[in-house]
Amino acid sequence: MAYPDDVTDLTDEVPADGIAAATPLGSGTYPHDDHHRDLGVTVEAIQTQLTGAWTSYTPTLTALTTSPTLGSGSAVAGYYQRIGRRVTGYASIYFGSSGVSPGVGGYGLLLPVEPVNRPQAIGNGFLFDFDDSLRFVVAALAVAPGIWASSTSKAVILVTNIGGEGFGSIPAKNPVGADVPFTWEENDQIVLNFDYEAAAAS
Repeated sequence: MAYPDDVTDLTDEVPADGIAAATPLGSGTYPHDDHHRDLGVTVEAIQTQLTGAWTSYTPTLTALTTSPTLGSGSAVAGYYQRIGRRVTGYASIYFGSSGVSPGVGGYGLLLPVEPVNRPQAIGNGFLFDFDDSLRFVVAALAVAPGIWASSTSKAVILVTNIGGEGFGSIPAKNPVGADVPFTWEENDQIVLNFDYEAAAAS
């Protein structure tokens, strides 16, 4: 049998009002037409979510005290896919070649969709210190409502803990911020992916 390509094929030759002059059984209506049409629309929506192009968004960095300035020649990019409450995607932030200021305090990375209000470890990635040509592994990108409220749609970036210093210790060595794990300067990079539960279904 041939499978339908879209919702139109599911209701091909069926009048919009579901009434026919005659049917094989002599009935004047198609009793399940509305159901089939609704089902077709749902199938198409799911197909679009699964196979369609990812949606672009602009990831930003906000600091708890003074937000950073990315400088001239900076570049940011983000893309995501959303299926119900699940949001999957990635973000990259490249500091510019001049005019960079790291700001003050821990950073919050903007997510494309508000996350559910509970702690979540949602991704990983790497940080690149251009001057010293060093890459730092991101142990977790995390929703941490105690630092950034979930309603802000921001996540913290956590590198592997330094011995004897934990997450949120004083002085803090996590989360990543203006001078953690290094002072952010020209041509530094942040590259992350994420996979998390959203606050509401799409």
